[in-house]
Amino acid sequence: MATVDRWLLPDGIEEVLPPEAARIEVARRQVLDLFQSWGYEFVVTPHIEYLESLLTGAGSDLDLRTFKVIDPQSGRQMGFRADITPQVARIDAHTLKREGPSRLCYAGSVLHAQPRAL
Repeated sequence: MATVDRWLLPDGIEEVLPPEAARIEVARRQVLDLFQSWGYEFVVTPHIEYLESLLTGAGSDLDLRTFKVIDPQSGRQMGFRADITPQVARIDAHTLKREGPSRLCYAGSVLHAQPRAL
């Protein structure tokens, strides 16, 4: 394999370079600051989880879009998040265990195993 071929990214995977990366981060920060001013709390979810946790309560569409790998230590199937919302719902219901509604916000990248048609 030529050295150049080692630097190729898979289809659909992109790098974001300056100054576009700076513009994206400024916009992201503005949105999160706005949500914080409205009383929302920022949460960060893991990029990868065991599949049974990641897909609990999710439909087959999310299962099909989830990029799956095997954990070499446990042999269990894991998935890279294809949607952050179910993770945040799990955090709200099972980790925070608060009474009444929560105001949570989040921002992050997702990975889809199959591209979604527009």
